Amino acid sequence: MTARLCRLALLLALLSLPTNVFAHRDDEYLQATLVVIEPDDIRLQIYLTPGIAVAEQVIARIDRDRDGVISANEAAAYAELLKRDLTVRLDGQRLALKLTASEFVPPEELRTGSGIIQVGFSASFGPLAAGSHRLSLENRHLPAISVYLINAAQPRFATVEITRQKRNHNQSVGEIEFTFHPFRP
Repeated sequence: MTARLCRLALLLALLSLPTNVFAHRDDEYLQATLVVIEPDDIRLQIYLTPGIAVAEQVIARIDRDRDGVISANEAAAYAELLKRDLTVRLDGQRLALKLTASEFVPPEELRTGSGIIQVGFSASFGPLAAGSHRLSLENRHLPAISVYLINAAQPRFATVEITRQKRNHNQSVGEIEFTFHPFRP
């Protein structure tokens, strides 16, 4: 799925939520995760938007040398920190996440409350067995200042069918139930 399609899917998912969930408050760190499930891997597209009241806390964790610039090494270190705070399981088995992409906007843009950091992870799990499966995601990244969204993307393949999504009250934990039909045209 291209970055443009991922953004469109995220926008559509966010627009389907009640307006009080959609509102991004200045004192929160919005962490919106779009989960893409495919027959042999999953991808997480995470969009991180710090509100203006918490932007400095987030920037301090990223710009470790405090020079006002997010270097490639600092971006990679922050993506690794985020990865350590995520737990993804497929049918109870923990999946190892691999960083696939990241885009960090400058600190001055983050301070506006509308700057978005994008981080992508993937996990391969080999061929799925036919039938029902459960993917769980837990995000423990900066819980004191964060609000979370977790949504499954519309599958690209007819062989994957999302059957149910469940989330805890603040969406830091979610489960996506899906069925794999390997012989579906």
